[in-house]
Amino acid sequence: MINKPFPATAFKYIIYECMLPFKWAFLMCVLLVFAENGVYNALNWFFARLIESLKQGVSAQNLSSALWIIAAIAVLDIINVFLPKQVLMYRQKKFYFPLQEKIYGRALSYIFGHSVEYIINKQTGTLLAKTNQINSQQSTFSMLINGFWGRLSDIILKIVLLMTINFWLGVLFVVCAVAVVIANYYANKSSDRLSGMQSKAFSIYNGWLVDVISNIRLVKQFNRSDYEEKRLSVLLLQNIHLRAKSILVWFISYNTESCFVHFCSFGVLTFAVYLWSKSLINVGDIVFVLITLNGGFMWLMELCILYREFANNLAYIQSGLEPFAKIHEIQDTENAVDLKISKAEIEFRDVCFAYRNGEQIFKDFNLKIAAGEKIGIVGLSGNGKTTLINLLQRAYDISGGQILIDGQNIAEVTQNSLHKNIAVIAQDTNLFHRTIAENIAYGADKISIRKVKSAAKLACADRFIEKIPEKYNSVVGEKGCKLSGGEKQRIAIARAIYENRPILILDEATSSLDSEAEKTVADAINNLLGTQTVLAIAHRLSTLKQMDRIVYLEQGKIVEEGTFRELAKIKNGKFAKLWKMQKIKERK
Repeated sequence: MINKPFPATAFKYIIYECMLPFKWAFLMCVLLVFAENGVYNALNWFFARLIESLKQGVSAQNLSSALWIIAAIAVLDIINVFLPKQVLMYRQKKFYFPLQEKIYGRALSYIFGHSVEYIINKQTGTLLAKTNQINSQQSTFSMLINGFWGRLSDIILKIVLLMTINFWLGVLFVVCAVAVVIANYYANKSSDRLSGMQSKAFSIYNGWLVDVISNIRLVKQFNRSDYEEKRLSVLLLQNIHLRAKSILVWFISYNTESCFVHFCSFGVLTFAVYLWSKSLINVGDIVFVLITLNGGFMWLMELCILYREFANNLAYIQSGLEPFAKIHEIQDTENAVDLKISKAEIEFRDVCFAYRNGEQIFKDFNLKIAAGEKIGIVGLSGNGKTTLINLLQRAYDISGGQILIDGQNIAEVTQNSLHKNIAVIAQDTNLFHRTIAENIAYGADKISIRKVKSAAKLACADRFIEKIPEKYNSVVGEKGCKLSGGEKQRIAIARAIYENRPILILDEATSSLDSEAEKTVADAINNLLGTQTVLAIAHRLSTLKQMDRIVYLEQGKIVEEGTFRELAKIKNGKFAKLWKMQKIKERK
C-alpha cells in the first residue's frame, strides 16, 4: 500500500487530513457551539424582556409575565452552566484526541517511509519539531470552532435578534461588522510575512537545540558549551527580534481596530436611541442593544486577534509540512507483492547506479551469490562496498539492471517484506534506551527469555550480561551508552541470532574494536554463521577467513575473486597486497 504524502499547504492539510476524516464530529462541534451561543443570547433576550415587563408597572398580569420570564431564565441559566462543559468534553473525546492519534500515527509512518539518505540528511531534532508542528492542529481547530465560529455564530444570532427588534438596526450592525472585518484584513496583512518568518526561525532554533541536547556528551567532551550557546543565541535573538516586530505590528493594528470598533458601537447605540425617540423600539430593546454591542463588537475585536493567531498557526503548520508533503524517494510499485524466500539466492544482474551528484558507482555490474554462501566484500574506500549492500536493502533505486532474491526483483516486492528477511550488523551499533532483553528481541510481540538467553550465549554476550546486577533487565542507556563498543556489537549479534533471518549483512562489524574485543566478536559472528546467505564487508581482512568466497571491488567492478587462501597467494594481487600491509601493521 502506497503511503500518500500530506498536502503541501497548511490550508489543504487542515481540510483534507484533519477535517474531512472527522467531518461528523466536526459538524457536531459546530452545532454544539451554535447551541451554546443560542442559549447565551436567549438569556440576554429574556433579561431585556424582564426589564420591559417590570417597566410596565405592578399588576397581576405583569407579575405573572415576569415570573414566567424568570422561570425561562432559570432553565436557560442551568443549561448555560452545564452545556459549555459538555461541548468541551465532546470536542476533546470525539474530535481532538482521535485526530491527534491519527496524525501522529500517519506522520510517524510517513517518516519511516522516507529513504535512509533523506533521513540522515535531516537533523533528528528538526524531524521531531516538524512532527510536533503539524500536530498543533488542535489549537487551529480551537480557533476555528471556539474562536472564529464561536464569535461568528454569536454575531449572526445577535443580528437576527436585532432585526426582530428593528430591521434597520440589524442592517446597521451588519454594515459595521463588515467594515470592521475589512479594516481587520488590511490592518493584519503586513503581519502575514512576519508570521511565516517567525515560524521558520523557531523551527530552525528548535531543531538545533534538540541536536545539541542529543549530543550533550560530545559538547562537554570537547568543551564546546560556550560555542553552542553563542550559536543558539544568534537564532534565539533572531526569533525574539521577529516576535518583537510582530508584536509592534499587532499593537498598531489592534489599537486602530479598537478605535474603529468603538466608533461603530457609538453609532449603533445612537441610532437605537433615535428609534426609541420615535417609539419604534422600547426600553427593553435598548437594554438588549447595549448587551449586544458589549458582546458583539467585542467579539469583532477578538476576531482581529484570532486572525493574527490563526495566521501564525497556519504558518507554523506550513513550515512543518515539508518532510510529510515530500514524496517518498523509494516507493513500492502499485502491484508490489511480498518477498518469498526459499533459498536466499542473490543476484546482481547488469546493475547500474549513480548518486544524484552524477558519480557513477556501478555500470553493468554482475554478481551471483548462491544460497547459503558466505561472501566477503573487500576494496579500498569509495569503491562501492557499502553502496552494494545499500542497494540490496533498496536504500536507493538502481538506474538499470536488476537485483534478484530467489529470482524475485526487489524493485517489485514490498520494502517491508524485503527488510523483514535481511538482518544487518553495522559498524556503529546504536541500541534503544531499553533493557538488554528488549534490544535483543527487538520488535518481537512477545519476548521469549529462553530464546534471548540462547541468542546471547551464542553471541558471547552472556559473559558480561551475567555480571550486571539486573542482567537482562538492565537498561542500556541512550544509544547503548552504558555499554562498550564490543558489548554493543555482541548485543547486535544476539539480535541477529534471535531474528534468524535468511540473509545477513555484516558491515564492518569489528573495525572499531580493539584486538581483544575483536576476537570475542569474531567468535560470536562465527557462532552466528549458519545456513544464511552472508555478505560481509570488513576492513580487517582476518575476519573474512571463514567466508566461502571473497570479491575485491575497484571502481565498482570485481577485479579479483576467490577464497581467502587463493587471493592471498596471488603474486602482486590487490587483495594480497592489502593483506600483507595489514599483517605488517599488526606486528608493529
